[in-house]
Amino acid sequence: MRWILLIGVGLLVAAGLSTLWAQANPPEPPKFSSDAERHAWILNTFMPFLEQFRAKFHNVPRSDGEHLRWVIVATKRRRALEIGTANGYSALWLGLGLEATKGRLTTVEIEPSIAKEAQANLKRAGMLDKVVTVVEGDALKVVPNLRGKFDFVFIDIGPRALPFFKAVEPKLTDDAIVAVHRPPSPGALSDLLDELKRRPEWWLTTVQTGAPTGIVLALRKSP
Repeated sequence: MRWILLIGVGLLVAAGLSTLWAQANPPEPPKFSSDAERHAWILNTFMPFLEQFRAKFHNVPRSDGEHLRWVIVATKRRRALEIGTANGYSALWLGLGLEATKGRLTTVEIEPSIAKEAQANLKRAGMLDKVVTVVEGDALKVVPNLRGKFDFVFIDIGPRALPFFKAVEPKLTDDAIVAVHRPPSPGALSDLLDELKRRPEWWLTTVQTGAPTGIVLALRKSP
């Protein structure tokens, strides 16, 4: 029994060390001859690397990221905001969409060390400060001071999103789309959903992309 326990502990330690080694050794981009080559590297090499750490950073699943990119392109969004950057995984998907529409993304992360990691990942993808700007700070304080208005917002902040929606609502265009990641916890987003169902100026739906929880999409009706 003791040997079984020791072997189990050894496997857990090895797995942890393997994860730490992987995090410390991300793939470095080669020299690209075109944006198409860079995009292919992001999708086929860099995204799969980052997906190893989805549980740690509570990233959206790949199917959700693909859908967010599609929404950006299909609806021609140009000025986007993300609340909850984490390691930059979803910002990469949004950034790919915004490169197609010649738009820009501002993404807000409260944890300094994680914000730095996101900046490093976005730099590897050739997006940092060209397509995506990372702002470090509490979104409830940062968002009201951002300049201009946003036509697309992605909120990925956990099961209670209403305070963040209220912070961003004055910064939205008349036809804004707000997407919210729905975490797999009982009652997740109930505060936001209850509020929006009482507001006739918002159309609301949940998109199932293959992930168990899906993305809540709210479209603001033009006056």
